[in-house]
Amino acid sequence: MERSCLLCFITSLIILYLPFSWLVSVWLLVAFYVLLLIGVVAIVWRKFLSIGKTMLVIALTGLWCIATTTTLIKQNQMLHTLVGSSQSAKIQIEKVLHQGEYQTAIALLQFAPTQPNYRVYITWQADATLQAGQVWQGEITIKPIAARLNEGGFQRQKWLYANRIVGNANVKQAKLIADKPQLRGYLLRFAEQKLQGQSSVGLLLALGFGEKAYLSHSLLQLFQQTGTAHLIAISGLHIGLMMLLGLLLGRSLQYLLPTHWITPTFPLICGGILALSYSYLADFSVPTIRAITALALLLLLRFCRCYLNWWQLYLRTITILIVCDPLMLLSDSFWLSATAVFSLLVWHTLLPLSAWQWRGKPLSQLGKGRYYLLTLLHLQIGLTFLFTPIVLLFFDGFNLQSLLINLWIVPLFSFLLIPCILFSIFTFDLLHSWQWCAYLAENSIKWLSYFQDSWRDVTIREGQWLTILGLLFGLLLSCYALYLQRQLPTNNHNQLVAQLQVKKLTFHADLLASPKILQRAIIGFAIVLMWQIALLSYGYYQQWRTLWTLEMLDVGQGLAILLRQNDQGVLYDSGAAWSGGSMAELEILPYLRRQGVRLESLILSHNDNDHSGGAETLLRAYPNAQLFTSSQVMYAEKAPLACVQGKTWQWQRLRFTVLAPTAIVPIARNQHSCVLLIDDGNYRVLLTGDLDRSNELRYLANFPTVDILQVAHHGSKSSSSETFLSKVQAKVALISSGLANRWHFPHQEVLRRLAAQQMQIANTGWDGQIIIRFMRDGTYQIEKQRTALTIWFNQLQNGGLLEK
Repeated sequence: MERSCLLCFITSLIILYLPFSWLVSVWLLVAFYVLLLIGVVAIVWRKFLSIGKTMLVIALTGLWCIATTTTLIKQNQMLHTLVGSSQSAKIQIEKVLHQGEYQTAIALLQFAPTQPNYRVYITWQADATLQAGQVWQGEITIKPIAARLNEGGFQRQKWLYANRIVGNANVKQAKLIADKPQLRGYLLRFAEQKLQGQSSVGLLLALGFGEKAYLSHSLLQLFQQTGTAHLIAISGLHIGLMMLLGLLLGRSLQYLLPTHWITPTFPLICGGILALSYSYLADFSVPTIRAITALALLLLLRFCRCYLNWWQLYLRTITILIVCDPLMLLSDSFWLSATAVFSLLVWHTLLPLSAWQWRGKPLSQLGKGRYYLLTLLHLQIGLTFLFTPIVLLFFDGFNLQSLLINLWIVPLFSFLLIPCILFSIFTFDLLHSWQWCAYLAENSIKWLSYFQDSWRDVTIREGQWLTILGLLFGLLLSCYALYLQRQLPTNNHNQLVAQLQVKKLTFHADLLASPKILQRAIIGFAIVLMWQIALLSYGYYQQWRTLWTLEMLDVGQGLAILLRQNDQGVLYDSGAAWSGGSMAELEILPYLRRQGVRLESLILSHNDNDHSGGAETLLRAYPNAQLFTSSQVMYAEKAPLACVQGKTWQWQRLRFTVLAPTAIVPIARNQHSCVLLIDDGNYRVLLTGDLDRSNELRYLANFPTVDILQVAHHGSKSSSSETFLSKVQAKVALISSGLANRWHFPHQEVLRRLAAQQMQIANTGWDGQIIIRFMRDGTYQIEKQRTALTIWFNQLQNGGLLEK
């Protein structure tokens, strides 16, 4: 059974992470049908049963995953036929994601009673507050599923498909036609009314209903940077807590019953009902479904008087979840939960708490309170060592005091705040209990904020080194445990081990896992360790053979080009900004931190928002960075250095020459763009900002032939004249634009001009982030985040095609 579970998991993982062309290939479908036929024949003939079952599991899993993904793709393709046009549709709100000037939600669209529903991500600037359960009739504009794609950044398309969302829509105007919430909706609205004006309303609604629409960015960042983000997502910890409280409640009720009515199943039923009720309050979100599935399987085994060890239960739960929804493998929350539980199981297997004794007695005899604290400490230590590499992978950093923080915040939330919240919900604010909840929540936030400064950003390379150290720790721990197992026949073993430990604390190796399991753990740790070492070695080799890089970040409809040498960088433009955020916060700063790049200079081509919007944020993050611009505008109170024609400077191996403009202006517009020529002795790069056609001709005599050209104004036909392109004769043309933007950049006329000059065209809207590596051997390489071999959920755009 375990083998079948592993085959199901591995097959699903491979299918869900295939390139688009492979996923829809007829040959893949034929291969699975052949495996299915062979498996059925082998089982019917009762020959080669093991091989037949293996093929049957692989075939059925593969066909189910293909059917699930292709159904989603077809829905996306059908919806894409309506892109750009105004449509009348019925909008049923499923989940509100964000409340503010612009409200966002997940909704079902229905264009006609006979047509199917489409699950979409809607954006709405409305006066009315959206609520789950509302039904609106309105005018909408459909947009394709398209998202920015930078190396190591958030993969929004993956998130959309993981939630079965097949399109984006902007709501122009709508009229409410129905508002019939379910019981959860009434409870949520009552809680919102009672908590109106409370600063902690976002946290309380997140813990009570799984609603994160009111959580501010700063509060989310606080929980993330203190290593407690798992507390604000209703998941296994919360459902398990409800099961425990239900057990205690059921056991307490039994004291009021006659003896012959008391059965061991009643507390289990009470715990299951309370856990299920909490899952309902959380709207059966994906994390709660995972937890309730594991709990249901555990209760079923208990009622049937069957036994599975923790590893068997873990594998069966994962398999059931994948069979129910293969797209769960695209969810980051799934991987965080699965790897957290996996880490705990590995820790419990290699170093169980039961193997320790105090004064010759098991630790469980120290008392329930002490044993609970020791259990919590034991689990937190295991998570710190084994789960930290996973945290680094998803959050690019960790908190140095996360172990200490979780030791007090987990009991506080588990035994005070969450029970108080549920009491308030189910009793409709009896005894003004919501006020007590708000008091606890506000003080919890206050206490957590003291630890936020302990957060440390970690670069990709530092994360790899820490992962290697964690794997090495696990490998050595497994080897030591195996060594202890093999020393068991010696009479003085326990005394020897006791001398190596704290006085009066002994370790009994006979309670460890079997040698066979430990050997498998050693092999597993060794394989992953070698893989990580290979990745790290390749990274160092790539760094050695690369002299410098030009990286055009995908910042949507804007511009940000990073010139990088020896972990130092110069940034040309900073993307756009808007009320409450900027591309610098979303994409540029996280990328610089992941890559370990120290920003030395920021060059702004001009003052338009899509080029200078992130300047304030970047200069506050890097206060020692120089600012160059062709205007007198100051950012972050930093006086700019002049970017005027004739100015030159050397930065490591690169020579910078300003070709335009001729003078500083109060506010720089497109025609005043700071045009830079960058020369490394072998190759020339021309950065043009938003320079228009008239100024291209004005400065034409200054432009030399170049190898790499940043196409001006995102590919607008008002720039990139034929005369200019003929003069520079670039080999590669780089365009920064958002896919399906309202200006339709790059214009087809400009693309024809570039093609006529036989330029290789790369566009962030099509290709995601573009990296050009200038190599030690005198060549250059172009890397794109989105290629023909990109995983299907990142490659799939505009109905399955990358339109160029």
